[in-house]
Amino acid sequence: MKSRISPDEPFPARLERLRDEDVEVLNSKVHREIEHEFSTDGEVDAETAARKDELADELDERDAGPRLSLVPPREDDDAERGSTSAGHDSATQAGDPGASAGLSARARGGSWADAQRG
Repeated sequence: MKSRISPDEPFPARLERLRDEDVEVLNSKVHREIEHEFSTDGEVDAETAARKDELADELDERDAGPRLSLVPPREDDDAERGSTSAGHDSATQAGDPGASAGLSARARGGSWADAQRG
């Protein structure tokens, strides 16, 4: 395994498609390359510096939280989780009195996340 990535080696065009672990490994390799370039040349290659900035931006975005998706979940995603189509049947079975009255989780004082879990 190589612990650095030189400026002439291929670099992913779309970091957001990579898993967190892959972005972290790539970030480590770029930082090791920066150390190498600075110790051998006394300066950092512009491509390496740009890669470091791109990785920092991607990691900052991931640290900020989940990205909003404008694509609705697939129907089979709901089936895999075992949720019902109306969303309140399971709450009624669990003994949620607000659900039996037809109230949403938000109307009963719950959050949107509670309604999604129900």
